[in-house]
Amino acid sequence: MDLTAEINELNEQIAGLFPGYQFDLGELLGLLVQGKIADVMKILFQNMAQMLQGELKSIAGIFITLICIGLIAALLMNLTDLFENKQIADIGFYFVYLFLILILLRVFETVSNTATGMLLDMLLFMKLFMPVYFMAIGAATGVTTALLYYQLILLLIYGVEAVLASFLMPVIEVYIFLSFMNGLWSDEKLHMLIELIHRVIGYFLKLSFAVITGIGLLQTMITPVIDSVKLSAVRRGIALIPGVGNISDSVAELVIGSAVLIKNSVGALAVLLLLLLCAIPAAKIWVFAMLLKAAAAITGIVSDRRLTGCMDRVGEGSLLVLRTLLTAMGLFLIMIAIAAMTMGRVV
Repeated sequence: MDLTAEINELNEQIAGLFPGYQFDLGELLGLLVQGKIADVMKILFQNMAQMLQGELKSIAGIFITLICIGLIAALLMNLTDLFENKQIADIGFYFVYLFLILILLRVFETVSNTATGMLLDMLLFMKLFMPVYFMAIGAATGVTTALLYYQLILLLIYGVEAVLASFLMPVIEVYIFLSFMNGLWSDEKLHMLIELIHRVIGYFLKLSFAVITGIGLLQTMITPVIDSVKLSAVRRGIALIPGVGNISDSVAELVIGSAVLIKNSVGALAVLLLLLLCAIPAAKIWVFAMLLKAAAAITGIVSDRRLTGCMDRVGEGSLLVLRTLLTAMGLFLIMIAIAAMTMGRVV
């Protein structure tokens, strides 16, 4: 198969994943082969600040709204304390609390939609880019190594889609729902359950990282050696031919070295494009989470602890969503890096 033709076809397929960006994958790959990484990063990331600014224009208004809700709640609680009937205070609190939940649901819906879109785009990008990458791996290291890593990447894509998207994201939504329910009681009866869910999600993400990294490293120790032995046997057999052996050995070294360079350049391009794809959505979710936590910290000075605790936990839930996305991205980056380090050269 022709790698250039595959790159050109891929260029058209992934164009929809990068709205607002115009670049040519063949040109970027050529720059990477020449070692001009700074030029590639300049082309890819030059418009990111402007695009991120456009994405975050509405966030300031939400932050001000949360601060106002906290201050209104504090004012209502202080006013109702002047009356002997405490039911008025409770009604005022629940009214403000329900209004706060509506605002936080809107915020978390934005976070969830952003995360879902980012995860689907990430999976689609890997499905489109990996055939090209593993074609380059096959040329540099051998068919056995390429097939193995291709199978591992397909398994990883399925695992991310089935576990992170279909299991962890709904668990985080349960975490948010319980956080809303927890504020209905003054003694926060669901506090321990919420903390348990938070810890389980964190441990699960760490375990996913450890398992995928371990599998990739173990395969790196074994499979490339198989292709290396095969290639070594072929080269030594050709070297025995009188008058041709020395020339063929030099040509083989040149061809293998060029294939390894192209393979690593394609891997570097995959890493940079994956980072570009995830940068703006991840930054948007992080800003939402930090503003929620900042609003909770500021209003916590004067407002009810249940309101500020709810804000803080929704911010923490947004950070859990971000950790899930970064874990998925990190798993793909690890597999790409491990495959890139598989040199497949025979000394």
